Amino acid sequence: MSEYVVGVDEVGRGSLVGSAIICAFRSQNSLFDKLPFSVSDSKKINKKKREEIYEYFRSNKGFEYNYQIIFGKKKFIEKFNIHNVVLQSMKQSIILLSKKSDTIIIDGKFIPSEMKGYKVKSLIKADDKINQVSAASIIAKVFRDKLLLKLHLLDGNYQWNKNAGYGTKSHLSAIYTHGVSKYHRTTYQPISKLIKKLST
Repeated sequence: MSEYVVGVDEVGRGSLVGSAIICAFRSQNSLFDKLPFSVSDSKKINKKKREEIYEYFRSNKGFEYNYQIIFGKKKFIEKFNIHNVVLQSMKQSIILLSKKSDTIIIDGKFIPSEMKGYKVKSLIKADDKINQVSAASIIAKVFRDKLLLKLHLLDGNYQWNKNAGYGTKSHLSAIYTHGVSKYHRTTYQPISKLIKKLST
């Protein structure tokens, strides 16, 4: 039997709002020869195609592949910082999804601590080189976009349905106009600076 590969990626590290989303995707390499589409870095695929791929993976999950989504929650990002929360969430996704015989590839430079017994390596731009990481990046991206749409419906002042919480000019302008919402990461700039300014 072919070796299983687990690809791990995150979305939302630089967003000013809400949770980061971490996804681990597990399959054999042969899976990608059978799919009715190709995968790559989620940023290189248009929104419609990303959503189609996401729905395919969601609907057919379980036999030839599986995936695990973990929330890197806002309250933990504020308490422990985004780097630590992402690594801890990646570790959690790996433990929940993987077998110790799997090859595990994380997008980026860092590996979670205390992964003894697991074959884990990091690779910069893995989301554009390793199919399982590409799949994880697409799933995480669409899942988080759907999450931000829900937040937008709860508070429509910041256009999170369009900017996904990132610090666009219109988003920053809305923060200065409407103030900081309960969904914003209060430890991120410029939000922490604004909070400090308003409290003085």
